[in-house]
Amino acid sequence: MPFDERLVLNKENKANIIYDEHLVRYRLAAQAAAGKKILDIACGSGYGSKILAEAGAAKVTAVDKSPEAVAMAKQDYHAANLEFKAGDAENIAEADKSFDLVVSFETIEHLNNAEKYLAEIARVLNAQGFFLVSTPNREVFGQKNPYHLREFTRGEFEAVLKKYFKNIFILEQINGLASLIKAGNTGNILFSPPAGGASAKPLYFIAVCGNNNLPLADLFRESVVSVNPAALDRMRSNPAVRLIDNIYSLITKIPGMKKMFEIRNPKL
Repeated sequence: MPFDERLVLNKENKANIIYDEHLVRYRLAAQAAAGKKILDIACGSGYGSKILAEAGAAKVTAVDKSPEAVAMAKQDYHAANLEFKAGDAENIAEADKSFDLVVSFETIEHLNNAEKYLAEIARVLNAQGFFLVSTPNREVFGQKNPYHLREFTRGEFEAVLKKYFKNIFILEQINGLASLIKAGNTGNILFSPPAGGASAKPLYFIAVCGNNNLPLADLFRESVVSVNPAALDRMRSNPAVRLIDNIYSLITKIPGMKKMFEIRNPKL
């Protein structure tokens, strides 16, 4: 995966929705991290690995193919239960059945041999372990990213995962000024876009995979949402948005017009 495609947590990126869409996946994984031996494969700049370590993992082994990414991660993120290594997602240098949880977000679409990668994940995962993997929805993104070798539809993603894991449960991720991962029908949905709206299709799929009898749908019953205040402030400072706000302010000063445009928001 080219280093240019990795998210680095800096002031500039915090004002972009891409900041939260990446972090929210690790916050989902953090729900199940406590006490587990975790492999974060294609860990990038390391921010997510640190989230997993802080969530109480027994140990997080974070691996990335890029020496630059590993060096940056070692410099920026430190914890007694966190180790960064250089390595290949298609040839994982770890023992068989050595991890309780494997996390790999936005990786599979970058690889030359996705099936070899999945076989390696299945090899290093123990019998009771599970795998969290995400990928963009090709029906939304249309295979336009030059760094992506193959994007998947939901059906294609599920089909390739089923070759290596007995149980598959798909979560959906939707982005706006906040990033939302929708749990299953039994989950508590914090909010969702309007039915039939332009953002109704999920932008990303997140699969929970395993080979045991554990009901995967019960692992992540609650939706996860992350609101990005910096992105919201950036939007509000956009000249076009400020112009619309000024026009609205002028219109509402006309007698009778304020009531027409009034929006009532519930108090939080």
